[in-house]
Amino acid sequence: MSRNDILAGSIGGAVAKVFEHPLDTLKTRMQTSRPTVGALALAQRTTVASLYRGLGAPLLASGCENAILFTSFNATARLIHDGERDDMPFPRVLLAASVSAVAVSHLLTPVEYVKVRMQSAPLLANPGASARGSLACVADAISRRGVAGLYKGHCAMLAREVPGNVAWFSGYELAARALTPADRRRSELATCAAGAFAGMAYWAVPYPVDTVKSSIVAGTHGLPAGVPPTLANVAKKLYADGGLRALYRGCPLTVARAAPGNAILFTVYEAVQRRLSPPPK
Repeated sequence: MSRNDILAGSIGGAVAKVFEHPLDTLKTRMQTSRPTVGALALAQRTTVASLYRGLGAPLLASGCENAILFTSFNATARLIHDGERDDMPFPRVLLAASVSAVAVSHLLTPVEYVKVRMQSAPLLANPGASARGSLACVADAISRRGVAGLYKGHCAMLAREVPGNVAWFSGYELAARALTPADRRRSELATCAAGAFAGMAYWAVPYPVDTVKSSIVAGTHGLPAGVPPTLANVAKKLYADGGLRALYRGCPLTVARAAPGNAILFTVYEAVQRRLSPPPK
């Protein structure tokens, strides 16, 4: 496990998370509110402080998340490719990205459970422990179903993370290589632009699955009693209630905030990597 990957991923992820979280809160509330509630109405009911609800868990985990992503991606890349990452064939990029997605999903599921419950609490008729803070939310989930309670929506998380991270890593490599001449070192501008493209690609590809996941975790899917809230059942219910539009609620906002957020993440990650790496001889 590379110390550089851990440190660079942790720092980059934490910096980006502080920037992204308020818009992520709006996205979650759009996904878990009724289709008749518009973005303007949600914004009018939102305070600045409430936009940072649930930040604690994802901020603490964002460093671990990106450390796992970059460490597992680069470790897999070293196993399947002998050369530099910049010239790794794209099929191998896709494989390494898939491995990293599976690895990180086990961390993200409980973190996002807490985040979504906290973010959607102001919209729920009976928010329960979610209104009292992250620790109360965790304790409530464990008291009801044990540790498995924190893994509600795990299948949906896997269904989001694998295609999302394939799009993320391959989108970054594609854009960075296109913007970097063969005989030049990758510039900060190319890194920033490639990071922005990667962030948009990550969310554009699996966004409907994320909407389903948020609905499962928040319990706002509206399924009849006795119908299990599986990925397929909730997706069908959301589509029946609002069509494709319901599955893409908040997508433009999310893609828009992903561009600067991931530009920051990759720029900080690459800068820390250069700082920590020994100078070329």
